Amino acid sequence: MDVALEFYAGHPVPGRAPFEPDGPLGGEDAEAFSFQAQDILICTKNQLVADFLFDLRVLLQLAEMLDENSFRRAGVLNTLAQVHRTLYLSPQAVDRETWLESLRAARAVMAPALACRNGDSAPRAALLGHSHMDTAWLWPTAETVRKNARTIANQLSLMEQYPEYRFLQSASCHTAWMQREYPALFERMREAVAQGRYEMNGAVWVECDCNLVGGEALIRQFLWGQRYTRDTFGVLSDCFWLPDTFGYSAAIPQIMRGFGVKYFLTTKLAWNDTNTFPYETFTWRGIDGTDVLAHFFVMDTWPDPKGLLERVNGVGYRDCLHNKQISHQRLIAFGYGDGGGGPQFEMIETARRLADLEGCPRVRYSSASKFMQSLEAEGREFPEYRGELYLELHRGTLTGKQQIKKNNRMAETALHDLELVTVLAAVHSGAPACGAACRPLWETLLVNQFHDILPGSCIPEAHDESLRQTTALLEEAGRRLDATLRPEQMGGVLNPLGFARTDTVYLPVNTAMHAPGLRTQLVELRGGARVLAVAGLRQQPFSFTPLSLCAGADEASSLFHACGNRLETPFALVRFSPGGAISSFVDRRTGRELCAGLPLNTFLSAEDVPAAWDGWDVDADCMEKLRPDGVLQSRMVAADGPVEYRVRCTWTVCGGSVVRQDIIFHADSPLVEFDTELEWHGKHRLLKAAFDTTVQAPAARQEIQFGCIQRPTTRNDSLEQAKFEVCCHKYADLSEPSYGVALLNDCKYGVSVEGGRIALSLAKGGMRPDPRGDEGVYTFRYAFLPHTGGFCAQSVVRPAYAFQYAALPASGEGLPSEPLVRVDAANVMPETVKPCEDGGHAFILRLYECEGSYARTRLSLAPGCSGAQLCDMLEQPFAPCPADLEFRPFEIKTLRITYTDREDTP
Repeated sequence: MDVALEFYAGHPVPGRAPFEPDGPLGGEDAEAFSFQAQDILICTKNQLVADFLFDLRVLLQLAEMLDENSFRRAGVLNTLAQVHRTLYLSPQAVDRETWLESLRAARAVMAPALACRNGDSAPRAALLGHSHMDTAWLWPTAETVRKNARTIANQLSLMEQYPEYRFLQSASCHTAWMQREYPALFERMREAVAQGRYEMNGAVWVECDCNLVGGEALIRQFLWGQRYTRDTFGVLSDCFWLPDTFGYSAAIPQIMRGFGVKYFLTTKLAWNDTNTFPYETFTWRGIDGTDVLAHFFVMDTWPDPKGLLERVNGVGYRDCLHNKQISHQRLIAFGYGDGGGGPQFEMIETARRLADLEGCPRVRYSSASKFMQSLEAEGREFPEYRGELYLELHRGTLTGKQQIKKNNRMAETALHDLELVTVLAAVHSGAPACGAACRPLWETLLVNQFHDILPGSCIPEAHDESLRQTTALLEEAGRRLDATLRPEQMGGVLNPLGFARTDTVYLPVNTAMHAPGLRTQLVELRGGARVLAVAGLRQQPFSFTPLSLCAGADEASSLFHACGNRLETPFALVRFSPGGAISSFVDRRTGRELCAGLPLNTFLSAEDVPAAWDGWDVDADCMEKLRPDGVLQSRMVAADGPVEYRVRCTWTVCGGSVVRQDIIFHADSPLVEFDTELEWHGKHRLLKAAFDTTVQAPAARQEIQFGCIQRPTTRNDSLEQAKFEVCCHKYADLSEPSYGVALLNDCKYGVSVEGGRIALSLAKGGMRPDPRGDEGVYTFRYAFLPHTGGFCAQSVVRPAYAFQYAALPASGEGLPSEPLVRVDAANVMPETVKPCEDGGHAFILRLYECEGSYARTRLSLAPGCSGAQLCDMLEQPFAPCPADLEFRPFEIKTLRITYTDREDTP
């Protein structure tokens, strides 16, 4: 017999709470990781002793948990008293056989108490073995691979010992790792799946973050997860299993249904720090009206009387079935988790004794899928919850570890552009559209969107690994884009967006040049690099626009007038405060003053010491400490011409950090851009940029995946007060019916809106579990956009996309000058163009309605496109595409568009 042993002594883990001292799990003490194995013993289990202990444990817990006036408890106490009289408590006092015989007698005494059955009204607990496995957290991904192998081997062994036992594995990525690294173990998994005892159900590639991940990336999590389980095991998940993510976007139900996933399961809302979520089983309806059945299940407990009476009945525990009129069932996913492990045999033995035990919920094993089906089969009208499932906790994960978040946004943007260019080149040449080159890049991104990696709540090694991987992704995507676009031979620009645009284009040209019919201006950026700003260029959707540049500067005069601390732009009358912020901003189109209270772009800072979770949380009392910050060190005019006016400023903030910022006013847009470099040294500090405006609205819109959500700007009750920091993607908008302001950004996610103030979070200096905080130098952009008229696609959504997706310099060779696709409804956003997963002479077009209103649009295709079909998100066609497409508010549509194979064309 061969015995293989694996030793792992551990690694430094600084802790999770602020100022938490280094303990045996971490620190500089090398002895903490030094262990000596003196004896390795192979033991046999005495089944009689084990059975006695499990029986006794169950009855002791019943006596502890049942109501003291319960007759059942009284009977259990009598039984335990009889056991005491029967049992020899000291095995050493008698010979072995006498002691063992006393155990047999004691078991006989306990048997009648363990045989008492429940009545018909007993609640039910569906049991399922599970091991929550963080793809990275207090360990890097390489250790997760080994943790998975150890956990899965243990579960397969338990299945051999206990025929009733069932286990669920969620993240498809982890299974793929087993297939690659442990092929023999994987084949045993495949056999257990075929037997129906090992459930592959979770729907996504990794258990991803659901706040920060972009819409298309969230779809790809499902696409990769579902295709893997279908191709490998012949099954599609019907459950979105996401127990530990830090909040759930209101776009999720529609995406779930797009992949045939109709059940949502989580545990995390039980962690709320302010309000108790009203339901455990309910219908969850998203922003577009799509609904799924949701259930809050339980992890981190044993399937024993104490665990079940706490988590089902609510005996002495907050997280239980409060709404007992709605359902009497709860799913219990038992087993050690976070770092794997899963159930132990002791748990399964205990569960055997609870199948139908008076005083406890009735117990049965189930799969997650069958449990949700049983809820559905009850035929009840479940209560409805509409909108996001906002977690009242871990709000700091929207801001901390900002380079990880910037790399994520940049990678999503780069892959969007790369896939579009791949399709454009294929359609233009008539070759098959192949996405193989993008697949390894997507895999890197999807893994790094795990719900501790992207939020920035890991140890240093995991954070550094993520940055290395996503930086390499960006470099490779850039190389592949350049190979096709050839920007060094620039003959124009490619518009990577699905609508026409006229925003300023910045070209990598370091000498003054002009363009007939356009305005140009040579601009020197921070650091000395020069670019050519071009205004007035109209770019058509998803196509190349030629641009002719001629030697010599544009002779047009500046469109800006400055005097002292005042600036007049084509759109605004601006006054700067002595501290460098904007103390007055009058919109010349309406005459309206927008500055109220604090100057616009005031830096706010506060001490940020959460009560518990240092790298995760921003607590409500931190908001009370926010004060204006920023000491102006220098200010100069860096550009003044026919395209833009640029003010270059430097501030010190938070004691020792430095903000270097170009404030850019555009001649063709009311948008004011803040191009920023932050040298951050703040430890336990939070930094925001605040825009205190005169706009008043009861709710603000923040962009989420494939739409936006309205959140209150008031603090009238505890529900509103808990949302003091929320997630936004490219924009946060505050609008009255006929006027509004939006705050755009290129890589930030945390924002607070109260009254007329929008404050974007720029940096957070949490020190655990990464003791370095977020020290470093970072670059990012945000912009203030006043708009006449209320919120709509033209006023906010399209400018936000244009702010994120720059026009791409290109030679033009091999690229179409006609739009690939065109829609005539402004609120229908062509979001993604990608190769089909199965290749061929076809591509996928994904569109969505972006305002929250009904839309009807005519879809026009480029020459060479021969047909279109409506698809689900798995890219399976289900109907021909009509000439006119109708969209309900925030609806997503996926189309498969075929094009001509040039080799088959006569």
